[in-house]
Parts: sequence; structure tokens; C-alpha cells
Amino acid sequence: MNDKDLLRTYLNIINEAVGAIEEKWGKPTTVSPEEKGKYAGKSKAELLKQYNALKARGPHKKGSPEFGKMRELAFAIRAKGSWGKVQDSDSA
Repeated sequence: MNDKDLLRTYLNIINEAVGAIEEKWGKPTTVSPEEKGKYAGKSKAELLKQYNALKARGPHKKGSPEFGKMRELAFAIRAKGSWGKVQDSDSA
């Protein structure tokens, strides 16, 4: 196999992976204006406490209110981490 064939093979693998990722994302998520800033006054520690309490009462079925709440809390916890633009109220 020459260099061009090898490069073409790698590009095909990468394109398949990108296609699979885009397929999993599906349509963009929209957040209602009332929900924005829902956890702004909470620290990361408070969010973790709520998350762990819900997790201890689980497992929760996909689509249940508890399942949705856990996903919201998980996202809020990540947003208060190093990648998010949200400041943790403990460190702010």
C-alpha cells in the first residue's frame, strides 16, 4: 500500500466517524428562556449533592422526570467545571 492509499484509507475512517457523531447528535436542543440560569445560584457542591441524592434513589427510567432532572444536573455540573463559562458561586 502506498502513501496515497494509506492516506485515503485514514480519511475514509475519519469521515465515517464524523458521520456517526453527527448522526448521534441529531437535531439541536433548544432551551426555554424560563429554564436558562436555573442553577446559577447553586454551587457545584450543591449540584453534586442533589445529583447523588437522585442517583441513590435510582435507577430512573429514560423519560421520567427524575431522569430528566439528573441530566440537567449533570450538564450544570459540567458547565461549572473547567470548560464552562459559568462561575461556581463558591469560587466567584
